Amino acid sequence: RAGSSLAMGFVLSMVAFPALSWQLGDRQAYNNKMALLNVMLEGAKQRAVDTDDLQTLCLVMSIGNDVTERYLQEHSGDQQIEQRLKGMRNDFTSCLGLLYNAQ
Repeated sequence: RAGSSLAMGFVLSMVAFPALSWQLGDRQAYNNKMALLNVMLEGAKQRAVDTDDLQTLCLVMSIGNDVTERYLQEHSGDQQIEQRLKGMRNDFTSCLGLLYNAQ
């Protein structure tokens, strides 16, 4: 009996690790996408300052929001990312306000 309990524990751990690995992989993929978008965002901010191109800045912000929303569809319990999305939405709303007031 002890052997079968030990074997069952081993089997369950083998099943759980791929799921955990997948979740970690999802978070890493999200982090990689956001790192790339952050580089693009910094360039878009500079471009907005230099040439008043708010459209590109708002577009990059919109893409970041979309990537984050899609991540949260699969990982709705991630409080850190949910908080990040709230801030990102506020920034995007401000960008749109600036864009429409400039026209």
